[in-house]
Amino acid sequence: MNELSPPRSRSFAFGPFVLLPERQLLMRGDVPVRIGGRALDILTVLVERPGAVIGKQELLARVWPDTFVEDGNLKVNMAALRRALDESPGAARYIATVVGRGYRFSAPVHHSGSVHLASDVGVPAALNHNLPTATTRIVGRQDAIDAILRELREARLVSIVGAGGIGKTTVALAVAEHWIGTCKDGVWMVDLSPLKDPSLVPNAIATAIGLTAHSSNMLEALSAFLRSREMLLVFDSCEHIINGIASCADRILAEAPAVRILATSRESLRVKSERVRRLPGLGTPAKTAALDAETALTFPAIELFVDRATDRLESFSLSDADAPLAAELCRKLDGLALAIELAATRVDAFGIGELIEQLGDRFRLLQGHRGGIERHRTLTATIDWSYDLLSEIEQTMLRRLAAFAGIFSLDSACAITIDDRIDRARAVENIASLVAKSLLTAEMHDTQVEYRMLDMTRAYALDKLVANNELESARQRHAEHCLELVERATSDAERLTRAEWLVRHGPKTNDIREAMRWAFRVLTTWRWAFG
Repeated sequence: MNELSPPRSRSFAFGPFVLLPERQLLMRGDVPVRIGGRALDILTVLVERPGAVIGKQELLARVWPDTFVEDGNLKVNMAALRRALDESPGAARYIATVVGRGYRFSAPVHHSGSVHLASDVGVPAALNHNLPTATTRIVGRQDAIDAILRELREARLVSIVGAGGIGKTTVALAVAEHWIGTCKDGVWMVDLSPLKDPSLVPNAIATAIGLTAHSSNMLEALSAFLRSREMLLVFDSCEHIINGIASCADRILAEAPAVRILATSRESLRVKSERVRRLPGLGTPAKTAALDAETALTFPAIELFVDRATDRLESFSLSDADAPLAAELCRKLDGLALAIELAATRVDAFGIGELIEQLGDRFRLLQGHRGGIERHRTLTATIDWSYDLLSEIEQTMLRRLAAFAGIFSLDSACAITIDDRIDRARAVENIASLVAKSLLTAEMHDTQVEYRMLDMTRAYALDKLVANNELESARQRHAEHCLELVERATSDAERLTRAEWLVRHGPKTNDIREAMRWAFRVLTTWRWAFG
């Protein structure tokens, strides 16, 4: 064969996909599918013999030759492959699991062994980005992704803000993937989580985009380099050095008119012209909703749980009987993506009902990711990351506010946090700061703003109260305030209609009950101690 002729390669076509093994390439129409090399190798083995059952040992031997690996490696890459092929849990269109034997490629495959691949046909140019390969299917975030894409076309700085573990990085990467090929100078992700020194932010950006420069003023050199570039920069995990990142972003936006920035943080950068997109928890059904499995799976939080549980246990499926339990589990986890994923990793050890029972010790139960960034390996590490960034007064207030069982007003928050060190003005300022840092949620109820703490955050803050020997004093403050709330409710009963009274005082019921339980326990202890 002429050495200058275009290379020849095998081609496997199925559904909308074409696999080109020798090029390590999977295409869906004219678009390359981003997928890891091991998952592509697994797919190659399967499509070479469609309809045949390929045993796990054969797959391991072919994909990891001369290397000992655990079955878990195969399971993880198989899950990534299924997602790349858009296979939803329980609906295997291409790869069937043969229990106890292995896997079978079940779709028709059209094979060609001599396809010419000219360099300008069907093969994308070298990737002009450093985005990591997605290993999991994104669930329940398409509306947010679409909205952020629209905002990023209109604004040059968009910040995705939300609580730790809610899925900010996942959404940012999905948005960034849509920009691949649209920016002349690429799409570049800057992982800022390892940085401790804000002055090194320009160096981290320079490293990510491939700029080699030695300058006493790295920000100036970076700005000069970016001035004529057209690119998207993704700043991931900004909250711990936010002032350094904000000043850097401000300079880049001022001097590089064709550069856009997409940031993820637990609070906004507060830079001029910044668009802030606050990411909520994944949707869960209301407590009163009657659920079967089909209806439950229309809610993103439950869909995510089932998706990740299936990764862990291939035989897992959501039954009609389990649907209400899955809904309760996801509600208790606040629709928090990381918490739901960690809970799903325990489905092989506990049933869903037992998982709910174990949630009282959720910080021990919900751990499981050995890989990935350290602060996402356990639920405790995720909240530690936010808590450790707080000032001492913010930490004190967060702990004290954990005494509330439900929503609370600004006046109520001040009532149980003000002391000799914290006056009302400082309390109000720090409550606003906790909202900005995604540790409190502000919600509009009727005409008044009310505040709420995620159950995860509250459980963590209660543990901190115990660790600081503050639990009893916080409970006493809370009980004294609840007594005031009861007095107000009694007074209002004479002048408000029943409907108005319930709107104003109904949400306080859980707090009053909790205060009564605490008071009863204290009274019982005193009686026992003093006869």
